[in-house]
Amino acid sequence: MNKENTILVTALISSAICLSACGAKPQPTASESSSLITTVATTTESSETETTAASAPEGDDQPAATGAKDQSDPAGTVSAEYNSEVGASFPMRYENNAVYCHDPSTGEKKTGYIRINGITYFFDPAADGQLTDISVNDFFSKAVFIGNSTSEGLTMYFNSKGKGFLGGPLVAAKVSYTFNSDKSKLDGYMLKYKDEQLQAKELVKKAGSKRALIMMGTNDLMGADASAVAEKYYKYIEGIIQENPGVVIYIQSTTPRRGTKNADSLSNDKINELNNLMMEYANTHNDVYYIDISTPLKDEEGNLKQSYCSDGYVHLNIQGYGVWVNRVVDYVRAMCLEKAADDARASSQAAGQ
Repeated sequence: MNKENTILVTALISSAICLSACGAKPQPTASESSSLITTVATTTESSETETTAASAPEGDDQPAATGAKDQSDPAGTVSAEYNSEVGASFPMRYENNAVYCHDPSTGEKKTGYIRINGITYFFDPAADGQLTDISVNDFFSKAVFIGNSTSEGLTMYFNSKGKGFLGGPLVAAKVSYTFNSDKSKLDGYMLKYKDEQLQAKELVKKAGSKRALIMMGTNDLMGADASAVAEKYYKYIEGIIQENPGVVIYIQSTTPRRGTKNADSLSNDKINELNNLMMEYANTHNDVYYIDISTPLKDEEGNLKQSYCSDGYVHLNIQGYGVWVNRVVDYVRAMCLEKAADDARASSQAAGQ
């Protein structure tokens, strides 16, 4: 099973419970991750950061939570701290498909929390070692959503959720933005950061973003073959990575369309073909992930569902953006759960338990 399918199986299982986020690589198989741990988590919102399309999120610089290059602990150790004992530190333990904070001197299982790659995990033996809360803000506070006019609506959605939602990720989007306008630095059709027009790779660097969540292709597919657009997409991503070593890329699938406008030059068949090519690309490249946000937005015919569409064409309403964001958070959260369980199991095995 490929990387995308593995994570989505877990995400779908988790989505009925709640939303949180993290990122890690590699992941266990779907059968392992679906049985490892579940959670009764609630999304944690910060009151200190504000979502804005004009400036980077404030706060201390956090190490990226995804990929081998992003280890907040240089020694590679994993430990947990007991909440009630300031300074007390205990190793993680994996037992009976659950994660515990374990006191090796007494054998007692402690209620506590783990901090892995900047993400906080809470768990309780009374809840059979299940994770009970995960902070999503750590992940998204250093993330940037990049895209065209469709992605612009994310700012509206984030603002509707209130100050500090998801830690205040940056939204960098522009009407009619394309790979060509980015490459040629076309005035008026580039991304902006603090009123400066920038290429995507420059914006990620100036904003200090650790994670780039990209949704492109709608404008680029107009009258073009999916394979040709995919080639531009590859170079676009590679440019961002070369300029920003260690950045983690999340390709969000190009969303579907509905209605008859530009039906020949921009068809759902072409959109689907591009998405398949980008999923294959992500599956074969380190620190590149593919998130299927389009499937839950589709109706039975594969078009953008009318109840999620604002203009009868390609743009979403606030309900559609809710589906989009929930899908992204569920996906990242599934990776987080897999990582916590995998690390705890490895810790237990190393201790001979």
